[in-house]
Amino acid sequence: MADEVNKEHLESPNNTQPENPVKETIPHQQTKAKDPIQEAATMEVHHHAHHKGNKNWKSYFWEFLMLFFAVFCGFLAEYQLEHTIEHDREKQYIESMIGDMREDSNKINASVIYCTKQIVGFDSLLQNIYNRPYTDSSLKLMYFIQLKYTHNRNAVVFTKRTITQLKNSGGLRLIRNKEVSDSIIMYSEACDQAESQADYFEKVRMGKVNDYSIRLFDNQYILNYRGQRIDNFLANNSDIALLNNDDNLIREYANALTYARGSLGNYILMLKGIQQRIPLKLKFLEDKYDLK
Repeated sequence: MADEVNKEHLESPNNTQPENPVKETIPHQQTKAKDPIQEAATMEVHHHAHHKGNKNWKSYFWEFLMLFFAVFCGFLAEYQLEHTIEHDREKQYIESMIGDMREDSNKINASVIYCTKQIVGFDSLLQNIYNRPYTDSSLKLMYFIQLKYTHNRNAVVFTKRTITQLKNSGGLRLIRNKEVSDSIIMYSEACDQAESQADYFEKVRMGKVNDYSIRLFDNQYILNYRGQRIDNFLANNSDIALLNNDDNLIREYANALTYARGSLGNYILMLKGIQQRIPLKLKFLEDKYDLK
């Protein structure tokens, strides 16, 4: 009986395997790469934590102090750079001024030599004017001297490149040392005074001398003069005479020549004064700026 039950149980349809068993579900792996944009969009966003609560006054003070020091240090750096540039420009101006003074010194030497000879020529001309009666030789000498010494000039044209730049561009403010700036200004003023004296001698005093010369001397006698030596000029056998023998006119000419001589003498004194101070000024500037 039991064998039948077991047999029945084994043959029961409930114990038979299904013809199509349910297949096991296997997770499907994605083969496509993730879209970086989509991934970024789906990423979790982390927010910085905000510290709630008010800052105390110390925090604000230290922030202000740090900002102040940053601005101040920048200002110091800019100021130092500008200061260095100005010092370099100052030294360049002084070097240029020294060069101008040396050029002026050479010009003054040449002018003083010529003007001193001109003074001697004026004296000789005056001596001949007052030495009457005139002879052919004395008249020829008068013609020669007035031609050589009353028609030529050798005034100093001072070199003003540096001083002009200092004045026009406000460069004098770059000269920190007051003694140096005063020395430069005094030198410039002395040069201006000498130029004014030369201008007065040329336009006023020699202007009057020339006015009398054209009334006294006949240029036909000197047309062929080409820098001849005095002995060659005197050896000329042609007769020579003045345009006008009026005594008063001749004396007025001598007076004008005397005033011109005095004006020229003052000019020479001014030039010599400048010349004497130049070496001292050069040494002073070189010592102050260590330019030796």
